Amino acid sequence: MNKRLRKKKRVGEFQELGFAVGAEVASSASPDDIDAFVDRLVAAVEARELCIGGGIGGDGALHGYVTRAGNGGATERDRADLASFLTREPLVVRHLVGPLCDAWSWSG
Repeated sequence: MNKRLRKKKRVGEFQELGFAVGAEVASSASPDDIDAFVDRLVAAVEARELCIGGGIGGDGALHGYVTRAGNGGATERDRADLASFLTREPLVVRHLVGPLCDAWSWSG
């Protein structure tokens, strides 16, 4: 496959990686606590030049997908840093950071 086609199909050196993230927020958390947690999460994600899509449902469960903001993909270091953030976060009861996968073929 030539370079132009690899770029168009986002494969090879043009592949963009991301990862799923999930967390359970403590049931005792108030709506204000959850808003503050989301603000801290977004700040942690944006500090690594990443972006996150998803949200927290009424059950207090965070479901999202993280990838690089702009061109390129997330890295193992990005995964480790976000996992570390979630581990330190007092409102998070448990969390899961999925493996790196192709952001254009991820189906949730």
